[in-house]
Amino acid sequence: MTFWGAQWSKHNSLSGGGAPASFKGFGETTSNVPPLCGGSFTTGPGNSASFGGELPAFMGVIVASSVAKHGSTISGNIAHIVVVQTNPGYAPNPGHAGTGTEVAVFC
Repeated sequence: MTFWGAQWSKHNSLSGGGAPASFKGFGETTSNVPPLCGGSFTTGPGNSASFGGELPAFMGVIVASSVAKHGSTISGNIAHIVVVQTNPGYAPNPGHAGTGTEVAVFC
């Protein structure tokens, strides 16, 4: 799965319609901390939100079914949270995609 990158909207299909091309995969702020299924997230376009360090070997990833852009704000729902075993190659710019394998579903 691709959870971050310049082509996120092309690699991920959503049941609620297509995501804006400016969404790269990371939500910056969630409606609950920690994120909960049934919650929501917001972020900015492009690489305004990214994980700035080295990725852990396993991480929780929000799965959205709907993502929309209104002005300079992108928002979406949290339909599921999955655990992903991350692959090497990630960098905190959208040209170096974050990918991995889903290994568990949290909710």
